[in-house]
Amino acid sequence: MADRGVTVKRRTFVISGLFGAFCSVRADVQGDDEVVVRFRADDSVQDTIPTILQQQLSITPNTSGEAKELASRVPPSRAIPVFVVIVGALTIPVILQMIKELLRQTYYGGVIVDTRSQPPSITSDPKIPGNLVTVIGSDGKVTQLTNDQLSPNILRPFFIKK
Repeated sequence: MADRGVTVKRRTFVISGLFGAFCSVRADVQGDDEVVVRFRADDSVQDTIPTILQQQLSITPNTSGEAKELASRVPPSRAIPVFVVIVGALTIPVILQMIKELLRQTYYGGVIVDTRSQPPSITSDPKIPGNLVTVIGSDGKVTQLTNDQLSPNILRPFFIKK
C-alpha cells in the first residue's frame, strides 16, 4: 500500500506540473498579445489559423467589389479563390502568420494594416508592391515594412497600446 501512495503522489505531482505548464503557456498566448482584428483574405489564409482558434472567430464570405477585384488578379493556373472576412481575437504571432501568407500571394499586391479603425483592418491592396506591408497607426502615421522586417515585436506596438 505504501508504494501505491507514493505512485499516486508522483502521478498527481506530474499531472499538476503539466497542468501548470499548460496554463502558463496559455496565459502567454492569450495575455497582452491577443487583439481583435478584421482580416479580408482568400480562404488559404484561413488555413494558417489553428482550428481551435477558428471556432472563436466570425468567418464570412466576402463578395464586395474589392474582393472581386483581388480575385481577378489570380493567375490562370489557380482556382478562383473564395474571399472571406475574419473577425475576432487573435494573437500577434497568428496575425503575423496571416500577413506573411498574404504577402506570399504577390498577385494580390501588398498588405495594409489600418489600426485607425476598430477593430484594426488587414487586407491586400494591389496598389502596394507585393512584398510590402503598410501600417497606418492609430495616430495616422504611416510605416512601411518589408517581408523580412516583420516580427511579433515590430507588430505588437501597432496593436497593443500600453
